[in-house]
Amino acid sequence: MLIAAVIHASWNRVLHAEADRVAAMAISGLVSGVALLPAIVVWPPWAVFPNIVLSAIAQTCYALSLSAAYRRGALSVAYPLGRGVSPLLVTLGGWLVLSQPPGAGAAAGALLLASGLALIAIAGSRAGQRAAVGFALLTGVTIASYSVIDAGAVRHVSPVGYLGATLGIQGLLLALLLRGDRPRLRAGLRSGALIAIGSIGAYLLILFAFQHAPAGRVSTLRESSVLVGLLISGERPSPVVWAGAALVLAGALLAAG
Repeated sequence: MLIAAVIHASWNRVLHAEADRVAAMAISGLVSGVALLPAIVVWPPWAVFPNIVLSAIAQTCYALSLSAAYRRGALSVAYPLGRGVSPLLVTLGGWLVLSQPPGAGAAAGALLLASGLALIAIAGSRAGQRAAVGFALLTGVTIASYSVIDAGAVRHVSPVGYLGATLGIQGLLLALLLRGDRPRLRAGLRSGALIAIGSIGAYLLILFAFQHAPAGRVSTLRESSVLVGLLISGERPSPVVWAGAALVLAGALLAAG
């Protein structure tokens, strides 16, 4: 999960610096689907086809909300908010949907996470980034949605084939939303390919972790990427943002301990 966190923060910086983020995410999905096509053939994931469709839709909403957040705000504000909201929701979803009740450590960690997120949201709002804060929080909701869907699916099928199917469909849906605009898609080729590499590497590690640990714990441990994201953002986050990120990481470590 720690390796996945570093990879994830890195490709998010690539996306934040991209001019046409939706096009880059569309290319990323399409490249991922093609790259993982052999896995789809060898380990077909169609036994969980409803999960694939629902996850692809949630992943599409994730790409759109994340792109909107990055267009309106700093990486150091949007990234930790988007990442930090999901474990709170995933812990609840893992409890209600997957019968994985949180322990005392996970509950205490969630409280620290909530406190850290509140600090970052306040700092972002005061910096004139309210729209970015809103879209970042929406991004967290979409992450929680597909995390719960995926955690249940990969207990029945290969994570590799499943990921290829969901990301490939996500790419198709985003390309359709762009109406197949070839100039825009071509412009996003380089960034999209880099994002695809990062997405495949990071999320495969996450899906394999879902096979061996509760969804809430896995999703919470991912939040170590929050500090990584701040460190590589190239920005100067305020002390309040750093304090919020530290609380998010403390909550993640407590919940995963």
